[in-house]
Amino acid sequence: MEITELSLRHTNRLVEDLVHARLNTVDYFDYQITNNDVYEKRMNDLKNRTFAREELSDYLLSYHRKHFPENHAVTENIERLKQPDSLVVVGGQQAGLLTGPLYTIHKIISILVLSKQQEAKLSVPVIPIFWVAGEDHDFAEINHLFVSQNQVIKKKAIKHTQSEKIPVFHKELDQKECWNWICSVFETFGETDYSNTLMESLKQTLSTSKTYTQFFEKLTYEMFSEYGLVIMNSADPDLRKMESPFFQQFIRKNEEMSEALEAQQEFMSSAGYQPIIVTEKTSANLFYHHENHERSLLHRSKDKTYSVEDKLTFTEEELRHLAEQCPERLSNNVVTRPLMQECMLPTLAFIAGPGELTYWAELKKVFQVMDLKMPPVVPRLNITILERSIETDMMDVEIGIEDVFTRGVEKAREEWVSKREPSRMSPKIEDTKKQFEQIHRELRESALTIDKSLEPFLMKNAYFIQAQLDLLNSHIDKKIQQKHRVEMEKFTRIGKSLKPNDGFQERTWNIYYYLNKYGPNFLDEIVQLRYSFNNHHKIVKI
Repeated sequence: MEITELSLRHTNRLVEDLVHARLNTVDYFDYQITNNDVYEKRMNDLKNRTFAREELSDYLLSYHRKHFPENHAVTENIERLKQPDSLVVVGGQQAGLLTGPLYTIHKIISILVLSKQQEAKLSVPVIPIFWVAGEDHDFAEINHLFVSQNQVIKKKAIKHTQSEKIPVFHKELDQKECWNWICSVFETFGETDYSNTLMESLKQTLSTSKTYTQFFEKLTYEMFSEYGLVIMNSADPDLRKMESPFFQQFIRKNEEMSEALEAQQEFMSSAGYQPIIVTEKTSANLFYHHENHERSLLHRSKDKTYSVEDKLTFTEEELRHLAEQCPERLSNNVVTRPLMQECMLPTLAFIAGPGELTYWAELKKVFQVMDLKMPPVVPRLNITILERSIETDMMDVEIGIEDVFTRGVEKAREEWVSKREPSRMSPKIEDTKKQFEQIHRELRESALTIDKSLEPFLMKNAYFIQAQLDLLNSHIDKKIQQKHRVEMEKFTRIGKSLKPNDGFQERTWNIYYYLNKYGPNFLDEIVQLRYSFNNHHKIVKI
């Protein structure tokens, strides 16, 4: 394997300005991630704060012993959290099926790489932590994978009948249904020398998983425990006990936090950046969990009472008491989750996707309300896997990897055809359509002087003529495609592999396609490559 890099433009303007140091960073973040000494400054800032290290380490040891087999690298990392100078690199994601799209894997690789790099540079323990967003309840976001079936990209979703308001942490999976779904996914991959072993391992892991979150965590642990990756689940009731004092702070400063969020969003909008956090002014930015595990957003009234869907009402004092005595009845939303993370962990850096980077920028003033500094928010590594067979196809049709991402595969295909079919009919047909429209317009105008009721028929007649010319163009294009069928199939394979659904590969494909094709060592080889956080897109050739 080898890495090459591309400098690609970010579609998110704020991310583009941040990584090219065009953003007035102090307005949105507390650290300039392009500065060479950013992590040293952050480390020194964290020396002035205290964390419940012993309690956190004991909790994580207990959680891992409860859910996962013993692994020395993970246990050692959890123990190292007790050291007063230890730091963490953290990132999080929802619990996707079979780990979800590739960007989840890329985020974990980013966490592992940055923690290893900074431990060597700073000479202090830097522990990689992956925060599983088990509180999220939007199952439709994670209930599917995309696969290639009969040369078409298809969405394969799993059926689920439980209430949609229940967090994924509590959603029980039907092992039989889930196994059938896995089998149908692997069927699209095709059988290889690795398929049986891989599926047996999945079947074993599934048999010990009661919920979707457990299945996700176990698979993640199997893949990355040798690298010492520590897993936290934000929905675990035992973790909530540690969060209790911070919930109370959030309640005490709730109105100030809401005002700070609104002010920062207005500031961002005035600077031309589009905020993505959608919340009502009355939102308490906390969820209340009912006994049946469903969760509902808490709303704050002018008199500082808090209500849940007009069914329950708490005074501020009662809500703080609930946070103290029953913290498992509360959870964070998109605004308070980053704050909770900062309160709990000595965070050297947070690894973020493009959307996360934007909403963290919206929280600058909220962090100030809590007298906290936002950690360096670092864009995760963007990786595209380039298979040898796809690279061969690209050479055959004379398209470079940069062309794939800048011009697009379809544009490259059109240009390839136009060079080999100089007498292409499309331009001629387009000219003919324009001429016909001009002539027909004159006919319509003349006919309408005779009888204005003819207009619907005339417009239908004009549409019919244009449609017939489009049909002619389509038929000729089909003949050209058949003439160059082999090359057209290569363009299709290139697009499907590298820009599926006209987006980055990491948003569509799943890691198990590659594990099935290239074997269990594939992921280790990817992790152990030399990466640089220089905001260039990584092309991994395999």
